[in-house]
Amino acid sequence: MCETYETPALRKTFASLVKKAGGGPSVCMAIKETTGRSLAPGTLSKIADGSMRFDWQLAFQIEDIAEQFPITGRLKTRVDTSPVQSDLQRLAYTALKEIGEVPAAVCSWVATGDLGALEKEGPEGLAALEAFLQAVREAKQGEGQL
Repeated sequence: MCETYETPALRKTFASLVKKAGGGPSVCMAIKETTGRSLAPGTLSKIADGSMRFDWQLAFQIEDIAEQFPITGRLKTRVDTSPVQSDLQRLAYTALKEIGEVPAAVCSWVATGDLGALEKEGPEGLAALEAFLQAVREAKQGEGQL
């Protein structure tokens, strides 16, 4: 996970979980017993106040101890509300990316006379476009449009 998700709200949720799991010393003892990892209550405080990098693994372990899952729930909600791409959309984006690399390869060939980039990007762009068009044909057949 990246720091983008390490918000004050997440840290407050972490602090709340520590309290619900019995407080710093209890959490440290439970973590030691279940994982063998030693940590001090101050580490939990530093994570909660932002002085220390957020520890996702520790947060998930504390959720298990507290038997409450607000952080996991938040991540699941984020995934559930993300727009889902169909296979056809993914193929379209891939085709656009690959085709988009062809003009630069052509310009490189014109400027330098080196065919290397064009020999690589041309077939990749063509293959991606053919895969996309084939998927479009199959989707149309599946809908009875052909």
